[in-house]
Amino acid sequence: MLFGIMMGLAASASWAAANVFIARSSRAVGPFRAVVWAQIVGGVALAPIALALDHRPGSIDGGVVAWAAVAGVAAVVAYACLFFSMERGQLTVVVPVMSSWSVIAAGLSIGVLGETLRRTHLLGAGLVITGVLLVSRFSQTDVAAAGPQDPRRARGALLAAVGAAVGFGVLIPAIDRLTPVLGTLGAIPIVFLMDMALGVPLALGGRVDLSFPPREAWAVVAAAGLFETAGFVWISLGASRAPVAIVSPLAGLASAFTVLFAWVVLGERPARMVLLGAAVACAGVVTLAL
Repeated sequence: MLFGIMMGLAASASWAAANVFIARSSRAVGPFRAVVWAQIVGGVALAPIALALDHRPGSIDGGVVAWAAVAGVAAVVAYACLFFSMERGQLTVVVPVMSSWSVIAAGLSIGVLGETLRRTHLLGAGLVITGVLLVSRFSQTDVAAAGPQDPRRARGALLAAVGAAVGFGVLIPAIDRLTPVLGTLGAIPIVFLMDMALGVPLALGGRVDLSFPPREAWAVVAAAGLFETAGFVWISLGASRAPVAIVSPLAGLASAFTVLFAWVVLGERPARMVLLGAAVACAGVVTLAL
């Protein structure tokens, strides 16, 4: 049990660190260039671990192929919006909005995949929605007080955060459908590969620079990919030794850790109601996972 708790907290810490490095790498080399190289690093690092640790009892059929296609499209939307949003917005604002993916994923799991609705689902969804509405509404106070160029960037970041929430809300249940065949860890590098297979041609068609990052930016780009994939490793190890009901809520603390880090270390100071909304949304994410 203690091992599962430690792994859940490690996953949260890893994903919180990934959020910080995603923001830094996106600002250093551009969001689309950063996501491609971060996924290359993360996928290459995770593939041998997945081969060593995963158990894959299922076989490939038409349903698996269909869910793989859904996962690929959702990953393009999710990760492009994630990196774009964090390049332009404050973490204390965009991370709580993106955390609403858990509500979308829960709704999809219940409505489409036939999972059982529990009271904690309703409570958690209500908290997340309330928190996101508070963040969205009162972040406009900061936007209105900003300079002439900042409002457009802030609104773009907020819209991209919503796009990331939708993308991950579809992606996470899709990955869950793939894990019996690809493994809990093995599904992640495959999704990264599909994301690049679909997204890179679109980026090149739009004349986006995807060249190798410069030496001074390489560390933050690599860190984004490594911390993102490390989170999946910790939660997988934790779930193998402890009930998912223990590990999953602790892993859901990543958004709260990110907001706290942005407040304490990065010095972000949004409106008080934005922080209240962020806290409510983060509490909702944990409640959803109970």
